[in-house]
Amino acid sequence: MDDSNKFGKLHQQFLCCYPINKMAWSTLQLPLGLEEQRALIAATCGHPLNRRYPVRRSYQEAFVKRLLQVLKDHEELHDDIFESMCGQLAKASLQEEAASEPAASNYAYKHYVLQPGEHITLRESNSFVSEGTTGLCTWEAALALADYLLQHAELVRDKHVLELGAGAGLLGILLKQRSLQLHVGRVLLTDGSAACVQLLRHNIALNFADVNDVAGTPQCAALRWNEVAQFEWAQHAVPQLLLAADVVYDESQFEWLLQALDYIFELAGNGCRMLLASTVRNVDTLHKFMVKLEEHHYLVTPCANVSACASHFCRDHTAAVQIVCITR
Repeated sequence: MDDSNKFGKLHQQFLCCYPINKMAWSTLQLPLGLEEQRALIAATCGHPLNRRYPVRRSYQEAFVKRLLQVLKDHEELHDDIFESMCGQLAKASLQEEAASEPAASNYAYKHYVLQPGEHITLRESNSFVSEGTTGLCTWEAALALADYLLQHAELVRDKHVLELGAGAGLLGILLKQRSLQLHVGRVLLTDGSAACVQLLRHNIALNFADVNDVAGTPQCAALRWNEVAQFEWAQHAVPQLLLAADVVYDESQFEWLLQALDYIFELAGNGCRMLLASTVRNVDTLHKFMVKLEEHHYLVTPCANVSACASHFCRDHTAAVQIVCITR
């Protein structure tokens, strides 16, 4: 059996940096023999994905510390396993120090395993707020919306998709995964941050290195909501589905976002719809935006979240995420 399959849940959780204290440690059938310990390391710290595109070093250190505690409570830790884990951490440290870009150490990778052998790799910021934006990492609402789209694939079939505030690019990259056969039309990922657009280009190239067909890959572009009329719309397909995740948190941006929505809906002859996912941090802020939508003559319909048992992603289902469908 493949090591990643044998320790499937821990493998999936480790690669996407799932919170250490919430990982599926109970799935380990302790005690583990020497070969089982080796297999566990091979499925996590020593996995080829992590060796080539390592998750952040601090996370690996926390994982190893917790794993040592779990193993020592039930069995003897074999010396070569301990040396192997230390070696992986040392390698991760050297990779950070040898980064070619000055700010490269501020970034690491996450790998979202969709099914055995199928994954999305994203370069993300190690900081929640970096380079003046929160968009350089994947937020909970994006994972929830990704789950929703996979469960309701009919919403994207043959549709041209535009994402606002695309951040690291999870949604658009997911939609164009050939193995999922979602049959989506053109996908355009946009963000108002130059750093985010640069990150989008990197992540698209990383996940579609073997795809030469432009229609088979998502595209990306800079789009500031307050400059929506100046965007080169003629170069892109008219959007039929708008996506946005965790963009409703700053009231000072509401009018610009609404202005952008008004323009895009009019461009599409009001024939498009929007799926908006928001992590509920401040109920009052979210409510104010919903009121604004109604004032702009939009119809807002709540959508049901995907249950934990049906989720394709390792995400914190205790975090409240609201998904709504917006039409006019």
